[in-house]
Amino acid sequence: MAGIGTVLLRPLPTGTGSIQILEVTDGMRILICGATGFVGRHLTAALRQAGHEVIRAVRKPVDSQDIAADFRNDICKEHWLERLKGIDAVINAVGVLRDGRDNPMQKLHQETPLALFAACAEARIGRIVQISALGVDSGLDTAYFTSRLAAEHALARLPVTTRWLCLRPSVIYGADGASARMFRLLARLPIHGLPMGGVQTLQPVHIDDICAAIARWLSDPAASSQLVAAVGAEAATMREMLDSYREQLHRRPAWHVAIPAVLVRLAAKIGDRMPASPLCSDTLAMLAAGSTAEPAAFAGLLGRSPRSYRGFIE
Repeated sequence: MAGIGTVLLRPLPTGTGSIQILEVTDGMRILICGATGFVGRHLTAALRQAGHEVIRAVRKPVDSQDIAADFRNDICKEHWLERLKGIDAVINAVGVLRDGRDNPMQKLHQETPLALFAACAEARIGRIVQISALGVDSGLDTAYFTSRLAAEHALARLPVTTRWLCLRPSVIYGADGASARMFRLLARLPIHGLPMGGVQTLQPVHIDDICAAIARWLSDPAASSQLVAAVGAEAATMREMLDSYREQLHRRPAWHVAIPAVLVRLAAKIGDRMPASPLCSDTLAMLAAGSTAEPAAFAGLLGRSPRSYRGFIE
């Protein structure tokens, strides 16, 4: 694999006794959309550490490496063309869990990415990374899945000269992530109230593996366009995941209480009217559908096996 600041070599035909320099790889200028979010923050830090220059597209710029972008309204490619001057690669990490007036999924997940991708094609941007979600192709009709899937379809229609990586992560774990904090809090409780018994299947992936996979793909001159399920080494039920987190926190086993489905659905209906709640009818449907996949493709992208949820908490 080519790396940052390395020379990629290939032997010339037998008998010449020499090598040919194919490409000298240097740090890229990478535009990250959604750079202040959980995934975007980690990608910014990881790619800068790898030697890339990261330009952050954010709603409120705070330094010279930031540019202003309104992901709710920048739905025409003309909004993006000027921003793409001098850019080598674009990463779209914009995403919201709940639809709403302030954060409409139709624009954030679909219309703005389509405009961004069209601008990338016109500006001849060589690499695009899209953070999508596992399960978008399950047929489940939620605004989250359908808007994400529309962006994936737009990627697939790009000219072959634009190479893209679309990652479909399961639940992403990071010490500073909102979902990870919530699950650690639940794991610490002596009694685990488990929706429908906590039998829903997940395959948590660590944010460090997401960042490493993207950095490795960007630094590989021969990388091809690909859609990859970004998952951890093994799947688990919600109950198994919480039990493991509790064990990693050095706590005694918790008591388990199954919350009946009728009460969970009622709580989701109440959550429908509370935009700040992570639980609503759509998120409950996506949780019930499960979120697992074979890890082999992601391991190939990483060049190693992804981490297991059993060792996330250090």
